[in-house]
Amino acid sequence: MSKIRSALVSLGLLAQCVMAAQMRSRAEGVPGVLASNTVGLGDIWVTGGVSSYFRIRPVANDVLAGSVDSVYRNDFRQLYGSGNKLQRDLLLVPNIGAAIGLANFLHLEVESVPWDGEKLGATTARLKFTLPGNDNLRVFGVGASLNATLSTEEDIYSKGETTPGFDPLLYFSLMADVDWIKVSPSLPVKVYVNYSSLDDYRLVHAYTQHQVRFAAEYKGYRKGYYLRGSALFYKPLATRFNPDPDQEYLPTLFELGVGYRAVFGERFTFTADLGFDPIHPVSFYSQEVRKPPKIEIGIEAPLVYNETRAEAIRALIFNEEQRKRIRQLAARNPAPKSAQKDSSGPTGLKLDEISLEERKNPHSKDILKGVLDDTEGEVTEKRKQIRGELKQIEELLE
Repeated sequence: MSKIRSALVSLGLLAQCVMAAQMRSRAEGVPGVLASNTVGLGDIWVTGGVSSYFRIRPVANDVLAGSVDSVYRNDFRQLYGSGNKLQRDLLLVPNIGAAIGLANFLHLEVESVPWDGEKLGATTARLKFTLPGNDNLRVFGVGASLNATLSTEEDIYSKGETTPGFDPLLYFSLMADVDWIKVSPSLPVKVYVNYSSLDDYRLVHAYTQHQVRFAAEYKGYRKGYYLRGSALFYKPLATRFNPDPDQEYLPTLFELGVGYRAVFGERFTFTADLGFDPIHPVSFYSQEVRKPPKIEIGIEAPLVYNETRAEAIRALIFNEEQRKRIRQLAARNPAPKSAQKDSSGPTGLKLDEISLEERKNPHSKDILKGVLDDTEGEVTEKRKQIRGELKQIEELLE
């Protein structure tokens, strides 16, 4: 009887993992790295989160000296030198966003910073499109987007007087990815590569910018882990701080990130991300172009959701993988012969009856019914114990 109970506990545990109907976006990338897919037609997704941010920007010497009484101005220059200085602020910045599917291969997304520590932050609108076949689970996908960022940063770099903010910036992005789950269902790994003609809108008047990003994610059914990286190419422009720059690009800048993603309540996707410069982790303090350490936490959920074919196929692949594990477990733990000869109940359980659809059907049948039904009080008590153990395991997993 103990072997039967162990097998059923394992069976129930795996079946419950399989039957969870999750709402996942096929356009789900990792922070800063876009997937080639777009969201489904008519779907509406919303996002929100917070991230740490170091505001590092130069301040002209005449501005610094002007903030000191004229009597002490010479002493100020002797103490701090005559060069430009950097202003440094550590902030926690909120961000919100939304995406709506305009066609099967086209969506519009908007993301904004409601407050950047001083004022209303920037807003970016992105019109993203991809190749036909987006609704299928593709091994290889490519896409592109046209982007417009409405910046609220004042132009402190250009020669002459400082201009006001709200400067519209237009740029484009290219993206490609490989979804290996289509090739090997037991290895749900997805690899992303992006290119963008803009990296940091705050430095657009100081540097010509090119950005190449990549990421590799273990994209599990309920959780995943990823590693991302960036190579950034900056070329100085003539500014009031550097009127005659070299015509060469700066040494390549790098950024490395690691993160974790999990699904809660079948609807909400939680992401935690840590990024930093792996070569110069602290030089950002003295150079504005360097990437400072950054912690980002975000959450995503649908307002309107119709499961796309791509995500349905992904769910079925995970479903089949779980069934294989159930069969392997049953093969390793066969029931004793006395139990196999017991004719008081059904001779077995059809594993193919465990599906995602049964979770949706409120009248779905009890997979334990008939297996443990018995008029004897001892067996009935055992049934209650098994159900209690199943419930405890489910709570621990969640």
